[in-house]
Order: sequence, then structure tokens, then C-alpha cells
Amino acid sequence: MTIDTGEKLRGFVESLVESGSYKTNSEVVRDGLRLLQEKQADSKLEILRKLIDEGENSGDPVTWHVDEFLGKMKTKKNKHARK
Repeated sequence: MTIDTGEKLRGFVESLVESGSYKTNSEVVRDGLRLLQEKQADSKLEILRKLIDEGENSGDPVTWHVDEFLGKMKTKKNKHARK
């Protein structure tokens, strides 16, 4: 895989290697990609937390019967199919 980071980022990567923080340019890129991966995972986790909060604050729970629901959906489907 070949990656063109551009001059500014290339200089940054090279400075990290020259400082001894990393052994190679590839190590810098891998570490940066790992951080991006963690950031995205954290973002998804935050969305899930908000959805859980929204659900918990949406009111009292109601009983839901899957068979009853599926029966109603089949009835609706059949009505629309006949039209």
C-alpha cells in the first residue's frame, strides 16, 4: 500500500521518527490509524448510550407480543396486496 500524506504530514511523520518516538514511518501511520479506529468506536458507543437513554426516558414499558404483531403485519400486507 502506498500512501501520499502530503508535505505537511510527511514532515510531521518524519519528525516523530527522527525524535525516536517511532522506529519507522509505518509505525506512525499504524498508530494514527489505531487512534482513528478507537475514535470511531467511541463515537458509536456514545450513540448507543444516547439511544439507551432515550429509550429509558421514553415512558413506561408496554407488553409486546411478537406473534400478535406479526399477525397484524401479515393482515396489513394481505390487504395491500389485494388492492
